[in-house]
Amino acid sequence: MQSFGFVVLMLLLLSGLTATAQTQPNWLQADLQHYLPEWELRLLGEVPNALLVVHREGMTPYQQGTLVLLPDPSQHPASPRQINFLRQAMNEHGWSTVAILPNYPVSSDSATEIDHDETLNHFQQQLQLVLTQQDWQAGHLVILAQGQSGSLLSQLDWAQLPRQPEALVFLSSYHTDPASNRQLAQRIARQTIPVLDLAHHHDHLHIASTFELRRQWSQRHANLMYRQRLLTGHAELETTQQVMYKEVYGWLSYLGL
Repeated sequence: MQSFGFVVLMLLLLSGLTATAQTQPNWLQADLQHYLPEWELRLLGEVPNALLVVHREGMTPYQQGTLVLLPDPSQHPASPRQINFLRQAMNEHGWSTVAILPNYPVSSDSATEIDHDETLNHFQQQLQLVLTQQDWQAGHLVILAQGQSGSLLSQLDWAQLPRQPEALVFLSSYHTDPASNRQLAQRIARQTIPVLDLAHHHDHLHIASTFELRRQWSQRHANLMYRQRLLTGHAELETTQQVMYKEVYGWLSYLGL
């Protein structure tokens, strides 16, 4: 199901991660426009620091709210690894979806404290820009973060955001540094916002090493609003994505969202 065009797009994205923030939105907008309808692509903010997002409206008379999708920095809004599936499937239930193009630097090795602070600040600024848009203020707000974006999401200062989400979804979230990865397990388990924590049997090694630890920490903190699900199958398979989507939708329904 993954076309040659998507493979080319992924290679372009990976090579572009080293590009400057000034040039990245322009060439990716042109490239994504080849695969996605023009009306789904939006540039937020001022050039040269504009943020590229992919927006789809909810398709029911009553708008449930907005699901903000934060892909892993190695992925993109049209990636076949789950984000693209969710951003379309949730529209049928009245959710508008906003998927950002990550352009914050994340290293494959453990970063220095200064680099980490800069990355976290950049990440928070991008999320603030998304949440201040008037087009998707109605209804509930849910944020889903994939991969290393989940690690950044768990460290946000919610008081600095214009809106606080009513639910969080961590999808295959991890940190590359083992010590920081264990700290991530505690941060996820201590969230005061309801959390759905998803991972796959065939997932990143850093996830497998701490996924059970997250459940144990949530139990220790008596966090009744933490739910964990381990999904079978590979993330790229449509059957796996269907199960993942049903878990997300079922959990939001359970919360009354």
